[in-house]
Amino acid sequence: GVGSEAMRFEAPPLCRALLALPASRAPPAAGARVAPSAAFSLAAGQRWTRPTAAAWGGASVALPLLLARRHRGSMGRGGGGRGDWAGGQSMYGGGGDGGAGNAPAGNGRRWAPKGSGDGASKGGKSKVGGGKTPWSFVHMCDDSDSLGLLALSKQIPDDWIDKQHGGRRSRDRMHSTLLLKMTEPVHLQRLERLVQTTSPVRVEISELFCEPVDRIQDAEVYCIGVALASPGLRALKDAWTAEEPEDRRKVHVPYDSEGHISLAYIRAEFKQQAQAFVQQHATALKGGRGLIVDHISYQDEQGQERQLALGGGGGAPGGGSSGSRAKCVPGGRVTLKDIDGSVLEGGGQILRMSGGYSALLGIPLRISKIRAGRSKPGLAAQHLESLRLVRDVSGGSLTDDCIGSCEVTLQPGPLAPGGFYADPGTAGSITLMIQASLPPLLFAGGASEANLKGGTDVSFSPPFDFCQRVLLPSLKRMGADCSVDCLRRGVFPQGGGHVRFTTPGLREPLRPIDLSVQGEPSRIEAVLHVTSPLGADEQPALDAVRAQLRADLPGAQVRCIVENGVSGKFWVDIVVETTSGALFHGGTEPKDLPGFGKSRGGKGKAGGKVGSVPDLCAAAAGEAAAAVQGHLDTGAAVDEHLADQLILPASLADGTSYLLCGELSLHLRTAMYIAEQFLPGVKFKEERRGKLSLIEVQGVGHQPSGSDRSASAPVALPRAPSALAAAAPAAATPKAPSAPAVAAPAAAAHSRADEEIINLVAGTLSRATSEMLRDFRNDMSELAGWVGAQVAVEAATDRLVVSGGQRQRADAQAELSKVLSWYFGPSYAR
Repeated sequence: GVGSEAMRFEAPPLCRALLALPASRAPPAAGARVAPSAAFSLAAGQRWTRPTAAAWGGASVALPLLLARRHRGSMGRGGGGRGDWAGGQSMYGGGGDGGAGNAPAGNGRRWAPKGSGDGASKGGKSKVGGGKTPWSFVHMCDDSDSLGLLALSKQIPDDWIDKQHGGRRSRDRMHSTLLLKMTEPVHLQRLERLVQTTSPVRVEISELFCEPVDRIQDAEVYCIGVALASPGLRALKDAWTAEEPEDRRKVHVPYDSEGHISLAYIRAEFKQQAQAFVQQHATALKGGRGLIVDHISYQDEQGQERQLALGGGGGAPGGGSSGSRAKCVPGGRVTLKDIDGSVLEGGGQILRMSGGYSALLGIPLRISKIRAGRSKPGLAAQHLESLRLVRDVSGGSLTDDCIGSCEVTLQPGPLAPGGFYADPGTAGSITLMIQASLPPLLFAGGASEANLKGGTDVSFSPPFDFCQRVLLPSLKRMGADCSVDCLRRGVFPQGGGHVRFTTPGLREPLRPIDLSVQGEPSRIEAVLHVTSPLGADEQPALDAVRAQLRADLPGAQVRCIVENGVSGKFWVDIVVETTSGALFHGGTEPKDLPGFGKSRGGKGKAGGKVGSVPDLCAAAAGEAAAAVQGHLDTGAAVDEHLADQLILPASLADGTSYLLCGELSLHLRTAMYIAEQFLPGVKFKEERRGKLSLIEVQGVGHQPSGSDRSASAPVALPRAPSALAAAAPAAATPKAPSAPAVAAPAAAAHSRADEEIINLVAGTLSRATSEMLRDFRNDMSELAGWVGAQVAVEAATDRLVVSGGQRQRADAQAELSKVLSWYFGPSYAR
């Protein structure tokens, strides 16, 4: 697939001394000194092949196949006006191609025949030293895969893929061209001026298609791709081209569409299956999905990428900030996450979970349509204070944060441990504020304390005892030893509660939790809470509660606690622990003791006679026992309230958690939905077991800040057939007793059958510079296209996920050992 002219390629620095070989000359003699050279040439008609030892004068050379793939790919793909191979200067090969070539004016096809247009192939003519044609584009696949492009691409079977003519598009190459051939200084200046006055724009999918690729002349190839709709980007293009001479406008914007992205190139024999695939997924892929674009990417002649923030938010090479915890996306950009607050449960849970993920991962967040279906839409005091607490923990900023606001934007800053305070000024739930702030507090890098005021035991929220006696012990099993102390109980409508919440500084990822078996009740504790001493009525009240529970929950231990709080209240909380470690809670809301509140004067809420204190306490115990017995009767190992609160920590855990649930609540489904929006690596599986459902949550193994794993320890790759075993002798493996490498079997055990996880040492990718990370991603994309496997780079968690067939994974690992060694040192060549 060589074009009509000689091609010139930038060689990786490591190979320049070996590749100083003009195409028309003989190889150097054995032992001859070879002067470094920045490039080598291939004349038209020549094909790159792996050099043999003889070709290099007897030197033993083992260049990875990736090098051949990169050069062959650069020669074989041109035209089309789309910039699919735009990339920085790769440390493992001459970067991708720069801009994109031009399709003929007025051509309605997405791909023009090769060589059409004004003669420029993708990136224009290469220049000595790796020069590229400047251009601008937009990355369309963010960390959360908001448009669903990466998820859809993975569903395309490997057998369909034409690896010789494009392969499968990786995340890094899912971008859409904005402007081509920005060769004059005024071109960039104009774009910089226009983005200052352009707000972030929304991009949606308008069409999923399967079409022939006309530019490929030597084979019949089809492409599954998506057409994009974005009036905002279209307006930006139009404003830019309006200042160009009319006869030059098609040079910079050669097509009329608002953009498109190819997902995979398909072999002709699978045309019908591909068309059926498109029909099957077309509706689901569109479905209101959208991506908020807040940056335009510009690539200069040297392949350096710069981010131009829409709205004038700044921009710098590499983008991002040193304090960001978001996984690096192509070009170092962190995309604003747009969440619809009216979906599914449509209430405060969306706010709390989204805010927690945003602060933890460093992903800017905008939530719209807040509580749109409620009788009083918008933020209430408790929701507002929860978001402000998350803002404070993350050191970020919050806009449109006022009571009744239906849209709010959180811009998180760097996490740091410390002391925090929140008070909504109402009886707003303290336990829900804990739920919102828990994720960033756990991963802040040290111990923190939050003093929270409001309601501890109020309607429509978990009571304090559920938090203290069920939720936190469950989190302790996962490695988070948090504690809560109630200094004062707060009830509706007075509020006034005060809780001190302390979190440890995690030093390793959360562990998965197994709640797949209910077990038998092994411990039952009932607590009668009162906010005024009962005096002589205390013992009769305890005896009445025991008598009530003797029939409902035999063996229950009962005690009475006098709480600090509004006088004259009582309620009962019961917790049952089973032989499997499962915990179940049942309780009542605070009610008035005789002589207080609505029972003052001897009359109850409906005007009826108020019973004695023992009778009231026995009735409350019966109500609480019925609630907890209802959970036990389902056979589930986790009740509906705990299940949705465990989804977030389970999604971050290093391994697979199991939750045996009853009927899946809307809150639980909402929790899984929000997790998938922020963590594309998390996986959920639901298995029906009669009336029960076993939920499997494969977490991403999120690393806490300040992890003490040494950055110098070597990586342990999953075992692969022969290739990796032969890459380096066992004796060459460095010893690092104080900082052992991640064990390969443990990593592989958490992956699916068709994927393997390579855990790198903490900091290998998450602390890398944006330039190096961009180059590394480019090389992983090239490697994936060559071997036919997918290699996902999860920078934030310092791991690679290799997916595909067994042979493809083995080929990928054989190449990876060489690539990792090149980037991170010989200890990675294993």
